[in-house]
Amino acid sequence: MSWSARWTLSVLGFGLLCAAVAIGVVLTILGEGLRHVVLAQPWALALIVLPLLALVLRALLSPRPAAMRFTRTRSLQRTPGLRNNFWVVLADLPDGLRFGALLLLTLACARPQSTRMSEHVEHEGIDIAIAIDLSGSMENQDLPPNRLTAAKLVIDDFIARRPNDRIALVGFGAQASTVAPLTMDHAVLRKLIAQLRLGVVDGNQTAIGAGLGVALNRLEGSEADSKVILLLTDGVHNAPGVDPDSVAQKAAERGVAIYTVLMGRRELGATSVDAAQLERLASATDGYAYVATDIQALQTSFQDVLDRLDTSEIQGEQIRAELFHWLLWPALLLLLLDVTLRNTRLRRFP
Repeated sequence: MSWSARWTLSVLGFGLLCAAVAIGVVLTILGEGLRHVVLAQPWALALIVLPLLALVLRALLSPRPAAMRFTRTRSLQRTPGLRNNFWVVLADLPDGLRFGALLLLTLACARPQSTRMSEHVEHEGIDIAIAIDLSGSMENQDLPPNRLTAAKLVIDDFIARRPNDRIALVGFGAQASTVAPLTMDHAVLRKLIAQLRLGVVDGNQTAIGAGLGVALNRLEGSEADSKVILLLTDGVHNAPGVDPDSVAQKAAERGVAIYTVLMGRRELGATSVDAAQLERLASATDGYAYVATDIQALQTSFQDVLDRLDTSEIQGEQIRAELFHWLLWPALLLLLLDVTLRNTRLRRFP
């Protein structure tokens, strides 16, 4: 057998043995059997081709180690270090440890999950897109400290009370953009809301139509039982482009209800609010329109939204426990052992 074939088989054997032992130890610690483990991303197992390819290429391209010449067998037997062939047999162990670590990392990429250590999460089947006004008029202080800050505080509390819903966030001024797509990662969503500032979009106009349009797009393809757009604005649509009433008509056709919250007081002149338009949008989609002239009214409006949202259709969702991190530690241990042996007992000299 050629040196390259022998080395390849040796490394492959050591690697498979190390990976198998590591997996066995992990399953024993967790009290799991292979029949209780599934792969969330089985396609990732195809990555095993990469370490196998590296193994073959190294065997083919690496030069064969230099050989020492002996005149007779007796001289070889008297050579120090070769009489005890234990470490000679383990000469390829460091390469095997490295290969075994790559096998474990590949398996971790496939995301093994436990079917026994699973959690049943109740999901209320509601998808909500929140569209918040970021125009300059939201800086008005009739809702202290200003309209935007008051809205952010109440939205944050609203999200905290809807832990099982997917929620998206859209900001709009003269244009509209997605701040966050539909997500159940509410921790990230609340951070994004806290970071909202006036000036991130052109605040010289208020494009309610564009805001509603982007929010409606965020709900595109949703299979939730209930779909809702929650619009917070000072109510003055004064930007060209998408007409809010046409978006409301499309929302009604798709079964999306629009809840509007009108913020501010009428007597503030140039930044006065427009209640009639928001009432029309809500009415067209079987939603509800609220007027909030102070913080208490704003909180009451959101509480009423919470009470009205349909929670009768409950769907069960099973969340399996992730096991991939249990493979990362053995992989790291094998790599550390590889480095240690290469620099101590199994160190090679050119």
